[in-house]
Amino acid sequence: MGNHFHNFIRPHLTSDFIEIISELRTGFEKESLRVINSKISKSLHPNSLGSALCNKYITTDFSEAQLELITPPLEGSNSSLDFLDDIHHFVTLNLGEECLWPLSMPPIVDSEDDIRIAKYGNSNLGIFKEVYRNGLSARYGRLMQAISGFHFNISLPQRLWKLVDYKNKNDLKSIKSETYFALLRNVFRMNWLIIYLFGASPILSKSFLKKEDDSFKKLSKDALHLPYATSLRMSEYGYSNKQRNKTFVSHNSLDEYVNNLRLATNTNNKQFRVFGSSLRQLNSNILQIEDEYYASARVKSNSYDFKRNSSNLLETGVDFIEIRSLDLNPFNRIGIDKETALFLEIFFIYCLVKDSDFIHTDEIVSINNNDLNVAKFGRKPGLRLIESNKEVSLKNWGLKIIDEMLPIAEQLDTKNKEYKKVINSMKTRILEPNYTLSGLLEEEIRNSGLTYMEFGNSIAEKNKNYYLNEPTSLNKEWKSLEYTAKKSLEKQKSLERETVESGVSFEEYKLSIFEN
Repeated sequence: MGNHFHNFIRPHLTSDFIEIISELRTGFEKESLRVINSKISKSLHPNSLGSALCNKYITTDFSEAQLELITPPLEGSNSSLDFLDDIHHFVTLNLGEECLWPLSMPPIVDSEDDIRIAKYGNSNLGIFKEVYRNGLSARYGRLMQAISGFHFNISLPQRLWKLVDYKNKNDLKSIKSETYFALLRNVFRMNWLIIYLFGASPILSKSFLKKEDDSFKKLSKDALHLPYATSLRMSEYGYSNKQRNKTFVSHNSLDEYVNNLRLATNTNNKQFRVFGSSLRQLNSNILQIEDEYYASARVKSNSYDFKRNSSNLLETGVDFIEIRSLDLNPFNRIGIDKETALFLEIFFIYCLVKDSDFIHTDEIVSINNNDLNVAKFGRKPGLRLIESNKEVSLKNWGLKIIDEMLPIAEQLDTKNKEYKKVINSMKTRILEPNYTLSGLLEEEIRNSGLTYMEFGNSIAEKNKNYYLNEPTSLNKEWKSLEYTAKKSLEKQKSLERETVESGVSFEEYKLSIFEN
C-alpha cells in the first residue's frame, strides 16, 4: 500500500513537509452550456474559439453547446482561478449574443433533439469522439448529458517524492500510485462532505422530470425543488443512475483498477446490444471506453503516449486526482470561488495523511448511500450517515473532519490566516445548513421573485456584461488563447489530411485504440 511513504508523512506534519506540500498543483475543467433566448444554443461550436478537437483550453463535452474550459496544472489555486477567469473573458467576447448558463442543471428543454451532439470533424479521432457521444445519447439520453459540473484536478508536488527512498523509476511509480490510491479512497469515503458543502443543484426545471414525483415541490412556475436537497446532479435525477452504478471498479491498487475498467470495456451488455454498433455507439460493452466510467473522483496520468487511458496509467503510474463531484457555483462568474479551492487543498492533504484501509464491497454500498442521501436530503435536520459500519449524524461526522483538518490549515497559513478562515466558514455551513450553496441558492430564488429561468438568465447576463466591459489588455492569457485557437484549427485540418492519406478506415482505427 505504499506504507513506507504513507507512514512516514502521517506523523510528520513538519514545517519542511508543509512547505513542500503547499506546492500542490491544481487545474480546473469547467462545463457550461451556451444559451440564447433562454434556450440551449443550437449553433455550432464558434470557429473563433478554435477546434473543439484540438484546443487544449477550450473544447466541448457532450454537446455542441456544452463548452469545457480547461486550465493547465498550476502551482497554487490563485493561479488556476486567474487563468480560468481569463478563459471566460476570451470565450465571452467570442460568443456574440449567447451567454454561459451559470447553473449545473440545464434550462428548460422542449425536446432532447434540441441538444446537438458535439462534432469534431472528419479525422478518425474526431469521428471516434462523436460516435462515443452517440453511444452516450442512446444509453442515457441527451438531457442527462446536458448537466454541467466542475472538475478539480490536483497533484502532489514532485519534491514530495524525495522524502522517500526508492530503487528505480518503477519503484517510484509504484509508490506514487499506491499513495494516490490511498488518498483517493479517503476522498470517496468523505465525498459526501463535498456534496454537502458545495452542492448547488437542489432545483430542476420542470422539463427535467419525465414523470410526476410527489417528492418534489413547486419553487417557481417553471421549476421544482427537493426539500433539503444539495445536489440533484449527484443523485439519480442526475448522473447517479442505476445503469451507471452497475460497474464495479476497485480502488485498492492500480492493477485492480485497470483490470476492472478493462473488463467493463470488454464485456458485452445485452441492454446496449439493441443500439447496434457502427456509428450509433463504439460497441455494445458495459463501457464503450474507460471515459464512460463516471465516479466522484478518478486517478489520471499526465501521459498521452497511448490512446487508452489505462495504458498510460500502467506505463507512468498516477500523476493526479480528478475530483468530479462539484456543482457549478452560480454565485461566482467562473463557477468556483477561492474559498472552495482553498478548502479542497486542505481536504486533499487531509486525505493524504489520514489512514486509508482498502475499500471492500460492503463499504462501497455505504459510500454510495451516503453520497445519495446527502445529495437528496443533505440539509435535513438529524440526517444520519454510515461511518465504519456505524450510524452517525452528518453534523457530528462533518465537525469531526473539520476539526481534524484545522491543524493542517493552521500550518499552511501565512499572515492573513486564509486557510483557517476557510475552515471556520465550512464549520458554519455544517452547523447552519442554510449557509450551504444549495441553501443560499433556494433562498435567493425565493427572495428574488424570479422564476428559475429568469434567475439563471439574470446571472448569465450579469457575467456577460462584466466580461464585455473588461479590456482585453488586462487579460494576461489573451494572446495565448487567441494563438492556441488559431493553431488548433490548423491541427484539426492536418489530422483530417492524415486520415485520408493513411488509408486507415474508421473501423481499423477503432480496433487500434484497444490494442495496448
